[in-house]
Amino acid sequence: MSYFVFYNDDVKVATFQVEHSLITDYQPLKPELLPMQIRNTSADGFSSWIRERAVDLNSVQHRNLMSELVGSRDKITLALRTHMFSISDTFTCFEEGAFVPRLQLCRPEDQNEVSNFILVSSDTSLRKLKVATPNASTDGSFTKTWKYEENAWWLYKIQSSAATEAEVEISRVLRNCNWDAAEYAYVGRFRKRVKTCNFLAPHEFFEPYDSFRFFFDDRSDEDDVIYRNLASLGPAFEAAWKRILLADALFVNTDRHMRNFGVIRSAITGEVLRLAPNFDNNQAYLANPSGMYSIGMLKMYMNNADPEDYNNLQTLSDELKKHPYLKDAYDASLLYLKTK
Repeated sequence: MSYFVFYNDDVKVATFQVEHSLITDYQPLKPELLPMQIRNTSADGFSSWIRERAVDLNSVQHRNLMSELVGSRDKITLALRTHMFSISDTFTCFEEGAFVPRLQLCRPEDQNEVSNFILVSSDTSLRKLKVATPNASTDGSFTKTWKYEENAWWLYKIQSSAATEAEVEISRVLRNCNWDAAEYAYVGRFRKRVKTCNFLAPHEFFEPYDSFRFFFDDRSDEDDVIYRNLASLGPAFEAAWKRILLADALFVNTDRHMRNFGVIRSAITGEVLRLAPNFDNNQAYLANPSGMYSIGMLKMYMNNADPEDYNNLQTLSDELKKHPYLKDAYDASLLYLKTK
């Protein structure tokens, strides 16, 4: 049996035991610094949370990487051997007595070698690097990897050119409106790759709503429950969520599941700081599953619109007229503004 310590930003927040790749015990030490999903849970509940941190094995690149680097595809084993490290939050774990500070755990030059393996699927003899974490992917349908460049971490994603164009152009419009949205940029001539800059400041972590919902009494995935829960955090959270909902409706984003939005929390105090920015629009606009634009989602949303929604739509419309690619969305915005 092995004894592990779970850390948030190098502070001990829980302990657990592992026997034959199974979590046999889990004891929170500082619940206020833990994700809501595992503040009060069992060893089985903690195991479920750990599995979500393992490298996604849906793509051949990631499976090859795990064979090269770790030699296992068991998700608990993968998470433990990579110390649960992720760029998108501040958690790590180590066997008792074997702690390494977070900043030393994953050197950018090592991570970039791993990233190149993912992006080109070539054999770079990664095993000899003894990299603590590949940090190769988060869950999802597309191959992803983090790279360090321009003094920041960027998440690269391989996808269709339609998905990339939708993601970059929607992000550009939202940011030009001074709305909180992740920064996306094209990579390469054929637009088969896109990159987005890490939106976390030092000592902050992202908690997806799928985990954060355990903070509330009602944890269901009903739209009105999610709205009510986020609004209860304060006016700024409600206003930010309404902007995300309107943008999803206008741009036909069909993929706003509970891991594609969430909150930013302090790794020092556990405080909920703000709603995470709008991100992951690669199945929106003409990249949605139908490949066609429709006003159906906007029509449903505007049926219950209030003055704030119309003001938000006006802001978007004013910016959209500068972007020919998004003309269908612009035309839809004009249609509903005329009926105000």
